[in-house]
Amino acid sequence: MTETRADVAAIREALAAEFGVAVNEARARLAAILEPALPTVAFLAALASELNQAEADSRSVPYPELADPDQYWHGSVKPQMRTLREQVAAIVEWLDDRVVAAMEIAERELNIMVDEAVNGLGINHLADRAELERLLHERCSELHRQMAKLLQVLPDPAPFAAVRAAYSENLRAQAVNDVDALKLRYLAEAGGDEAHQRFAEQQWSETYGDRVTHRLAMLAAISPWRHQELALVGYERTLADCEAAVEESITRLQSPLGGLPGLLLERFDRAIND
Repeated sequence: MTETRADVAAIREALAAEFGVAVNEARARLAAILEPALPTVAFLAALASELNQAEADSRSVPYPELADPDQYWHGSVKPQMRTLREQVAAIVEWLDDRVVAAMEIAERELNIMVDEAVNGLGINHLADRAELERLLHERCSELHRQMAKLLQVLPDPAPFAAVRAAYSENLRAQAVNDVDALKLRYLAEAGGDEAHQRFAEQQWSETYGDRVTHRLAMLAAISPWRHQELALVGYERTLADCEAAVEESITRLQSPLGGLPGLLLERFDRAIND
């Protein structure tokens, strides 16, 4: 192995390590701001309890105006979303700068590859150039894939998905309980003899799904379910904004790689033609 090849190997190893450190640190930073903001099942329960308390006595809670869902959205959820978005943007910008600095190391590696090709030039220049082009494209593709791994900084979506699922299950359970509680009244109002009662029972069964769906819609529009949904939507949008910011960063960082092989081949051509 020549000295230049040893240099390339060392640079690649250092670059891979730098990418790993950057990803781990960015992931930890994002987790530090996003995890505490996650509206957990316990938070949703506490929110419901406070709303019930506010409904019973508005003076018993610190911010009675937030019992109104619009006020809750604009006074609590949106400000938190804005703060989190700003913090995420700062972390992504830091990651951008870290990767750009690392890419300066990668450019040094690619230039060494060109110098090595020039110094090792054989009789068939076209064949040597074609081999260099292949190696440059291969390496830039590796760097492209390496940058795609920056997606690993994104938080695990599973905890939020679990909370969202628990909310949906609780909402449906409440709707089912409410509908079930009306059955005896429905049959009593239907009246009639045994045959008429059997017909009413059949009608109830046939419309049961629609009744639950209707009750679901009604519950989702009132306290505490409306507030809980707003809390979930706010965090959901924050996660989506975070993902979009990281994806945009990756696209931005990957973009120069497409033109690098051509620029480096021009450098090779100038060197062998001087």
